[in-house]
Amino acid sequence: MEKSAEPSIHKQCSPTQRKKSVLIIDDGADLLEVQKDFLEIEGFEVFTAQSGTEAFKVLNEINKPDLILLDVQMDEMSGPDFLRMLEEKKPEIVNSVPVVFLSGMEDMPQGRVVGFIRKPFDIDKYLEDVHQFIDLGPHSPLNY
Repeated sequence: MEKSAEPSIHKQCSPTQRKKSVLIIDDGADLLEVQKDFLEIEGFEVFTAQSGTEAFKVLNEINKPDLILLDVQMDEMSGPDFLRMLEEKKPEIVNSVPVVFLSGMEDMPQGRVVGFIRKPFDIDKYLEDVHQFIDLGPHSPLNY
């Protein structure tokens, strides 16, 4: 059986490395599931929440994630509101975990995020961005 000659664009974890983890917070169930599926295929451990309140519950139950993907517009609590509460309740996470806004909006709200991923997204670009944001960390030069 021949191996494909094409190199893999995305990083793979060796069996001895801990899987990188991502928390996705998005009130759109379908988009949340699509993101989860693609990130799991990519080798990430993925946690999901459909609201800010649910996200706080998840954060209390898991080890600190390597990345938080945060929808800007959610019904119960907006992404910027969640981020402000996260800074108050769990500043250690904001200081050590990169947070990235997900949005279809043209204008991005200000906040302590390392960047944003625009919806709808191209899956290859999305996966590339996820890797980049994890590699850059919470104090990325993209922070705005």
